[in-house]
Amino acid sequence: MPVNPPVLMPVWMLVVAVIGIFLSLAWFLRALLVTRRDTSREVGDIPMAPAERSAWASQVEDAAARYEEGQTDLRGLHLELAAVLRGFASARSGEDVASATVREILDMADTSGPRSIEARLAAVLVRRRPLDANPLGYVGELLAVWEQPSFDRDPDAAAQTAVSDAREVVSRW
Repeated sequence: MPVNPPVLMPVWMLVVAVIGIFLSLAWFLRALLVTRRDTSREVGDIPMAPAERSAWASQVEDAAARYEEGQTDLRGLHLELAAVLRGFASARSGEDVASATVREILDMADTSGPRSIEARLAAVLVRRRPLDANPLGYVGELLAVWEQPSFDRDPDAAAQTAVSDAREVVSRW
């Protein structure tokens, strides 16, 4: 009985296998690139000289002194502190947040909390305290808190809390 020669794999199967491997690699690379976090709008953390930091701190103290002297009310204090923190955040982050809304600032910030801006704002407004560990997110949440208490029961306590929060941001970030 004669022995038959071995049957070789058809060339088309080899071509299909190579095409399948390339398609799998392309799909995997696409999945990696598409799901990567968008860093195009990431804000920086620009170092600040001590003299510049103390200038921002003195602006906070000036606003607190005007409130203590009775020149401004609680709402005026919140507006002054918000302007100071917006300028400070612009200097530190490299992004112009002077005219940005709270939601835009929170969108810029790389949050340590929930990704949804609405969920973050709801949690902050319920607790009446910023929750974010990210400095820019903290500033945005602080601005959201300051927008609310125009008619606080104890304006002096609210003012003292606002000034201490502003001092904390300027000294720590």
